[in-house]
Amino acid sequence: MWKLLRNLLLSAVVLALGLKLALWFAAGQQAQALADSVQRWGELSWTSASGSFDGDVTLSGVQFRPKPGHEIAAFSASSLRLRTPGVLWTLRRSITRDSSPPEQLGLRLNDLNLPALRKLAGASSPPWFGAQSLAPFETFACGAVTELTAANFSALQLQPRTPQLDLDYRYDAAGQQLEADLRIDNAPFGAVALRTELRQFQPQILDSAAARDALRIASADFSYRDDGFLRRRNEFCARETGLDVDAFIDRHIASVQERLKASHIVPAEGVVEIYRELLSGGGEIKLLSLPREDIAPAQYDTYDPEEVLRWLNLTARHNDAPPVLFKLFFLAEPVEALAGIDLALMHDPLAEPEPETVVVKPPENPVLATTTGAAAPVKPPAAKPPAPVVAEVPPPPSLPPMASSTDVSRPATTPVTTPPEPESADVAATRPSRPSGRNDPRFDPRLAGLPSAPPPPPGSTAALVWKGPGIDRLPEKAQRERPFAVISYEALGSQPGARVVLITSGGREIEGKVIEVSAAGVTVSVNRESGQARLFVERGRILEIRVARRG
Repeated sequence: MWKLLRNLLLSAVVLALGLKLALWFAAGQQAQALADSVQRWGELSWTSASGSFDGDVTLSGVQFRPKPGHEIAAFSASSLRLRTPGVLWTLRRSITRDSSPPEQLGLRLNDLNLPALRKLAGASSPPWFGAQSLAPFETFACGAVTELTAANFSALQLQPRTPQLDLDYRYDAAGQQLEADLRIDNAPFGAVALRTELRQFQPQILDSAAARDALRIASADFSYRDDGFLRRRNEFCARETGLDVDAFIDRHIASVQERLKASHIVPAEGVVEIYRELLSGGGEIKLLSLPREDIAPAQYDTYDPEEVLRWLNLTARHNDAPPVLFKLFFLAEPVEALAGIDLALMHDPLAEPEPETVVVKPPENPVLATTTGAAAPVKPPAAKPPAPVVAEVPPPPSLPPMASSTDVSRPATTPVTTPPEPESADVAATRPSRPSGRNDPRFDPRLAGLPSAPPPPPGSTAALVWKGPGIDRLPEKAQRERPFAVISYEALGSQPGARVVLITSGGREIEGKVIEVSAAGVTVSVNRESGQARLFVERGRILEIRVARRG
């Protein structure tokens, strides 16, 4: 009996060792398959790989070094854990050497370090979000503090830790549906989660434009949870600015609105109130999107951003409060900004050189003359232009030196410019010509294309694939007009009775008919449940005036 137990125990140990060895081999194989799948974007390295009895694969000392052009994807982590469907699944893929993308997989990155986050956060001052806390608008209106440091976190009694990232996805190849869940736990600050469901998803989406056009978003759910960091941040910044917490929150929200306004974005009143509730009471904000499925996400950038927001059907809620419509107004670019463009930016440097101008300044009654005609107004140059090189032709003896040979009726005392006489063939041949560069491959880079290799000898197989110089250009996406036109306040006075939409600094959208326009503001007639009502809007509160396009 004891011998049987001993043999069973030894057999179990041998089987466990054999299974562990097989899992170790399978872990290395799956790790290499993962590295091969991302090889086109960069190099994935690790110090060790191991497999557990539940089929999971763990890589230690993970680092991803992207290729040029993909630097934003660089990351490092203390460990990467692949959550597989089970041990049999891992062993089967190892035995069959299957390297295809699995239909179900989970991934966890511990002690994640993303250098791109710090670069993005430091791109503006104050940053849009905290590089350590990931909190939006972390130090807006916080006085002289533009970034929270380790000393500030210590004063807030916080011990930052590196974040942990979890990613799970499930792919139905038959139905072409993909469900993905992304979670970033960033204790003690908060957490971010994103869940999305995609339809008509194809694995070759990165390489196929047709696959990108066929993709549809069935739903998307985003959430941000605060673990008490915002309350401590509010108290810290209130002390820095000498305000109470409520006054700081008001100043913070005003600062956020001003920064967004500088980017031509105005959040609606409901969105501002939800953010105020998050600042005051903490908790969680959730965004839910149920987009229209008749428009591909790949075409969103060709439409008006406000129209895309309507298609996304975005709603926001704080904790368990009723949801509100998540709405943003995207203001048009100011027309005045276009007037300040330097004309040199629009000048073609390869165009034919303009004729040189000559300015004659007599003591009395200045006369401006150019070689292209005295009637055309010419702006005097800032510096004295070099004298044109012309052949010396003696003037007729009967006319003064400053008089034109073609205008004998003009008084001799009136100074005018002498047009250059036609050059003789001998003089023109000795003078070096000034190349214009137009249609000349030596000077026009648009024409000076070079082949990738010298032409192959005639009759060789390389001649079938060799191409000469050329320029390949992708077709530009057609930009669609916005469904409305933006007019100035001065132009509003000439459109009495027109239906307009006023976007105010507080994020209100007022739609009505123009009744009266004055220097102080505009009076519009708006629809109410009880009928028509007149509303006066101060001019200083109006950010943009929109009129629907006709036709």
